[in-house]
Amino acid sequence: MTTAEATREATPEKRQGILDRTAVRWGAFALVFLWGLYQAVWNIATATPNADEPQYVLVGRLYLSGDVAANHEQPPTAKYLFGAVQFVFGEGMLAPRVLVGVLTVLAGLIIFLWMRPELGWMPALVPTAFWLLLPRGVWGTYEFRLDRFAVLEPVMVFFAIAAMAAAWQWHRGRSVLWLALAGVSMGLSVTSKPSTIVMLPAFVVLILARRRLKDILIALAVSVAALLVTAFVAYLAIGLVPGVTDLVKFQAAQNAVGHLIDFAGTATAHPPWWANLYFAWHGFGPVTAVVLVAGTLAAFFDRERRWLVVYLTVALAPLVIFYLFVARNALPSYYYAWAWALCCLAGIGVAWLLRRHRGAALTAVLRTAGYGLLALALVAAAGTSALVWNDGPTEFGRVDSTLRSLGIDHGMVLVSGVAPWEPNESIGDRATTDPTAHCIVAVATKDSPRSPIAPEVTGYIAEHRANLRHLMLNDVSFYVFDTTTAAANCR
Repeated sequence: MTTAEATREATPEKRQGILDRTAVRWGAFALVFLWGLYQAVWNIATATPNADEPQYVLVGRLYLSGDVAANHEQPPTAKYLFGAVQFVFGEGMLAPRVLVGVLTVLAGLIIFLWMRPELGWMPALVPTAFWLLLPRGVWGTYEFRLDRFAVLEPVMVFFAIAAMAAAWQWHRGRSVLWLALAGVSMGLSVTSKPSTIVMLPAFVVLILARRRLKDILIALAVSVAALLVTAFVAYLAIGLVPGVTDLVKFQAAQNAVGHLIDFAGTATAHPPWWANLYFAWHGFGPVTAVVLVAGTLAAFFDRERRWLVVYLTVALAPLVIFYLFVARNALPSYYYAWAWALCCLAGIGVAWLLRRHRGAALTAVLRTAGYGLLALALVAAAGTSALVWNDGPTEFGRVDSTLRSLGIDHGMVLVSGVAPWEPNESIGDRATTDPTAHCIVAVATKDSPRSPIAPEVTGYIAEHRANLRHLMLNDVSFYVFDTTTAAANCR
């Protein structure tokens, strides 16, 4: 062997040795998780509320105070948690938002601990980083990470990830108690939001992979019992029969009537079957979408981890099928339910690309592809970090501060072209839809096929154009009277 050949042979081993060093491993671990913690909770109090967030936060407080009559349309577990953290840390959205952020980071830790024995320490950080660092936004809003808001989906997904990881421990030969933990976690997931119930085939496939009938029967009995008992206990406070009945009625009615949204320039209650894919593409962003799709495809070539890939795929597929072909309505946040599985599969795929393969040429090509996907992921993560740093009020959340900066500290805002919740959560009873209301100091409108601007509001703007200053608050057209006219309107 020549000196050059020996050098080429030694280089991969040297590189592997460096990555195996304890300091390097823990340094990489700290980097990923500190960065993930930053993405999850930094600047978290400043964003304008999500559409459903104030309701869930309020209902959580009501549940903890004994008033369990409200919001049976969705299960109670996440709302219990939102109420509990407010009871401990104070009322408002901050504590529930921090809770969601912490659960997101803990989900990343579960992914790492789950994947480390399968992939190795450093490769396991790839799916972990994809989960912690990549964007998962809500199309049509300024919400670049849904899990920075106190909503149900992140809680549902946290418990689903915990259930999947726990069941895998049993599959690897550990105690059946891990299946009990999986059942409890799955019960908490479906009683946060019921969508993940369609993931149950993944657990059934994993259990049936055991060839001994006795093992299969024990596993099914333990996991099903744990799930049912957990769901029963979760519903005790609000009442099992009324709670489940109201949930089923609401979900059936919504599936029949649909959910009116803006989609592709039109208002529709039943968008096309591919709408949630469209929302996922825009929520992830093209760069992240390429990373996740390419990485997931690569995972199917990893024969050593084929059972893990199958397990994740059987969890992912029913979620995608349900949201694309069964649910007759679509929302820009629905894809979040399956984002975690894509992060795991894509991470496995990228880790496979970075391994040594048969032949130097094949190894070079696949590693180049793997490093390319990592580079794209880094770009997407950096972009998300910039959004975190600059996060703050948007649209109607900026109305009050804008008026104060212009010397107007009271008065009504005439609004049109928006869903009622948008101004209500930010300016409350200062919003009016009546152009004849007393003390109008500004007008705020948006272009929305779902909520067209009222003709009388358009006429009001035209009539007072000479005294109005036009500003853009993100997508809100904001017309403000000069201070003299505003004062005159309030006399």
